Amino acid sequence: MERRTFVKLCTGTAAVLAAYPGSLLAQESTLKPYQRVKLVNGSGEALSLKALDKDVSYVFAYPYEGTPCVLLNLSNPLQGGAELKTAQGQTYTWPGGVGPNKSVVAYVSICTHQLAYPTKSQSFINFQKEQGAISGKPAMITCCLHNSVFDPATGGKVVMGEALQPLPTIMLDYDAGEDAVYATGVLGQGEVFDNFFTAFKKELRQEYGRGVADEEVSGSATVVPLSEYTALEVKC
Repeated sequence: MERRTFVKLCTGTAAVLAAYPGSLLAQESTLKPYQRVKLVNGSGEALSLKALDKDVSYVFAYPYEGTPCVLLNLSNPLQGGAELKTAQGQTYTWPGGVGPNKSVVAYVSICTHQLAYPTKSQSFINFQKEQGAISGKPAMITCCLHNSVFDPATGGKVVMGEALQPLPTIMLDYDAGEDAVYATGVLGQGEVFDNFFTAFKKELRQEYGRGVADEEVSGSATVVPLSEYTALEVKC
């Protein structure tokens, strides 16, 4: 890891720990650094958070080529502080939103129940701006495969269903000077990635080619609206 990348990642981690000092040991065990990756638009330019539509799902690959993540610019500032726990019992404190209004968040878009994820053909796990039939609430991420519901405003917390843990948080570093955002690591991932690559080894090989899906993303990651990424968003 380059020194500059390491220093910036440590700085971001330190900020979280300073805000929530009681979570020191928990953060160390649940925050995993990955490569510092710049989020870009379809033209390869730095993604402007100011240009993101409110309450619209965007998707990008991180920390691996085959692990899709959802990026959201929610309607209200998100201060963080939610106390969460992985399926293995590790606790961590969610740091909140980033960007000019502290309203931008990102999560690994893999359901922590049975690992449903967005594919090119369809997505059973989706953010629903309007009140969902299953959740009974607006602005929730719902997996319609087995009806697990997550709250993106409280760290991807499970609010109903059989999901075993919150959606893992993608740590974002916002550079106000260039209005750019970087993905730097994953908070609260537990064993989600290991289970995912084991469960969908065949499918991922067919979609990405041999040995590509589990390669770490480096340099930049292209962000596109979920509506352009998948042919069918299943809502419930």
